[in-house]
Amino acid sequence: MDNPHNILHCNLQGSAQGQREVDNAQAPMVIDEEEVTPTSRKVCGSGIPSLPQSPQRASSPSVALASIPEGPSEEASTNQVEDLEDPLRMFYNALNIKVYDLVDFLLFKYEMKAFTTKAEMLESIGREYDQYFSLIFSEASECMKLVFGIDMIEVDPFVHSYILVIALGITYDGMLTDVQGMPKTGLLIVVLGIIFMQGNCVSEDIIWEMLNNIGLYGGRDAYIHQDPRKLISEEFVQEGYLEYRQVPNSDPHSYQFLWGPRAFAETTKMNVLKFFASITKTDPRAFTEKYAEALRDEIERAQAWIAQEIAL
Repeated sequence: MDNPHNILHCNLQGSAQGQREVDNAQAPMVIDEEEVTPTSRKVCGSGIPSLPQSPQRASSPSVALASIPEGPSEEASTNQVEDLEDPLRMFYNALNIKVYDLVDFLLFKYEMKAFTTKAEMLESIGREYDQYFSLIFSEASECMKLVFGIDMIEVDPFVHSYILVIALGITYDGMLTDVQGMPKTGLLIVVLGIIFMQGNCVSEDIIWEMLNNIGLYGGRDAYIHQDPRKLISEEFVQEGYLEYRQVPNSDPHSYQFLWGPRAFAETTKMNVLKFFASITKTDPRAFTEKYAEALRDEIERAQAWIAQEIAL
């Protein structure tokens, strides 16, 4: 699979959790020149651009600081720190590569509708990355959720086995009509979330602006293998997840998106709110107005279900 993962928000170097785990790890092999060099060749050959590197970030890992010998002058020490920047950049890039490798493996498992285990995942990225597995696994899981709308559910905590399922109870993944594509549920969930957070009705201009903000422009996208605009305004509408309406009395004509009947049937406002809260690491109740609306929706659904059961 190609590696256009720069838009996935899975950048280890920008992850606070990733920094903490790397800072605490004992990894002399990464700084060793003989072992870093092959990794750098892999990074350069992958076509993935180097990550932005700040001086503070470059000098923060304890393993890097421990590797700086005491020098007789400030100039010598500065040169030694600068010499370490490239190996550290290689290290972060190497971890990113492993996230991409694991995402590839998990997508294959999803297509096969098969379970996977920690042992299998570790084998897919290389057992030498064992001490960094929790970090790589966390970032890959986040990518699967945000980009593809796929949740990883642990089914056996003793052997650490997992099943991959579509998030939020949605039954559509977009692979049925385009077997060469990737699951498209992530984009659908993002659109449903934008509609809910914008008052349950949003102009198409805002949707297209959102696409630009996350790096999905007009034309074919490397993940979904088709035009995202066409996917949203046609396929998601045809599947019943979205409604596409003309704004009343608009001149010139403008259009807006709303949730479709299939979205209401398969998921809830609360599920979507919790999904977005998990992305921002926020309690759903922090969105006071939207949480109250989602809670009312849950109560109304429960009352409707009770009334239906009584009628039977």
